[in-house]
Amino acid sequence: MFNSTVLDVAVGLIFTFLALSLVVSAFVEAIASIMKWRSTTLLQGMKDLLNDPQFNGLAREIYNHALVDPRDGGSAQTEHDLKYPPAYIQPKQFADALIDLTQLTKDSPDRIKSTIDANVRDKQINNLLKGIVDRTTGDIGKIRDELATWFDNGMDRISGTYKRRTQAWSFFAALIIAGLFNVSSINVGMALWQRPMIAHTIAPVRPDDTKGVKAFEELINLDIPIGWTLGQFKKLGSPTGVEMLLGWLITAVATLFGAPFWFDALQQIVRIKGAGPSPAEKNSNSGAAA
Repeated sequence: MFNSTVLDVAVGLIFTFLALSLVVSAFVEAIASIMKWRSTTLLQGMKDLLNDPQFNGLAREIYNHALVDPRDGGSAQTEHDLKYPPAYIQPKQFADALIDLTQLTKDSPDRIKSTIDANVRDKQINNLLKGIVDRTTGDIGKIRDELATWFDNGMDRISGTYKRRTQAWSFFAALIIAGLFNVSSINVGMALWQRPMIAHTIAPVRPDDTKGVKAFEELINLDIPIGWTLGQFKKLGSPTGVEMLLGWLITAVATLFGAPFWFDALQQIVRIKGAGPSPAEKNSNSGAAA
């Protein structure tokens, strides 16, 4: 009872977005690895967190600590001396490294504050550490936990910066791929509306299937207007060329939702087209009709 042309069109479009999202995510991930975006973003965030923009103070000492960067020799003087900067740092390891560098030990709060004054020159970090000492009454275990939480909160903001960068690259990569292969959401939608049986030939593909190759190959092989022909090239110079460009733009924007989003959406639509969610899915609120 749920089968309809609208749902068939939805399945086809969602699969198109899923396939392209897989390809784009694999491409951007490869670029991120080559350009070392994660490690460079983390390094900049660490310099901001520790108020060490020149990398000649606490941030450099942290990166020279074996807990944070065990692959380097611990003698870096500049950022360029870091041959293997980490892409991730565990909050507890950061906290332990900072405690080591500031020479904090189990003692009375006043003595711990004196140690902080002797080893931490930056006023803001100095006040931060003293505030933590006051709140924890000098308990080293609690100091470690608070430092780890502070670092974790700072990394959340850095993750936002990294995500914005990758989203920008993902959009431009998707737009380029949509243009190269002429993946216009408008053309795909119109073709599926006129020939809805195309959607019935789509095989389920998981977001991690061969980094999108399988899904994209299946998309190309479907009998829908994807790719370039002489007629498609002629359309670029006609009024319908604007419609084609708009279709590319819609496709690129849709990929920003990510492959997991479109995979889940495809599952929900397929459930609606079939018999609906199972009783177990209803109980766990995971079914399409839950």
